[in-house]
Amino acid sequence: MAGAAAGTALALGLTGVLGPARTPGTIRTASFTLLSNSNGTATLTINPKELFDSAALQSDLAQYGIPAKATSGSFCTSDPHPPGFSQVVSFYPAGPRTTTPQSGVQPTITIDPSAMPAGAELSFGYFQLSSGQQQADLVLIDSSSYTCTSGPPDPNGPPDGYGQSDSFGLLYGGPGPAGS
Repeated sequence: MAGAAAGTALALGLTGVLGPARTPGTIRTASFTLLSNSNGTATLTINPKELFDSAALQSDLAQYGIPAKATSGSFCTSDPHPPGFSQVVSFYPAGPRTTTPQSGVQPTITIDPSAMPAGAELSFGYFQLSSGQQQADLVLIDSSSYTCTSGPPDPNGPPDGYGQSDSFGLLYGGPGPAGS
């Protein structure tokens, strides 16, 4: 009887009825790749030539134990915001505001969930701009007290209430000719 139950559970798990049958390692989508590193961090690489899939990102980060609110067409902030952003995330190319060169450099964000302050989560806001470019912004928010706005933050500076070392912004070409 126990063997039959285990076999049924395995079959359900493999078919996805009990949830995704993904194993830790690398998750690849058209818009990003998420790599689970052996030191407990995760590295997110954004594909600048694809529209960002915020729902998939939020779900995939959760699989790696990273609390996040990933939104498309809105951006969430909190006031006050949790400290420790620079301990939780690091970037390549480096800098709090980055414009992806047309050479096709794929920006990467390394996230250390063990450095996440209690009660905090990452806020990823994604916007498709009228210029054809895409904008992504990243901050830490208090998961019990935040607000979301439908307009993108100023791409030249941090969101209101955040300093340069408390946020990351990325402006990059979109799909097709703008992202080529």
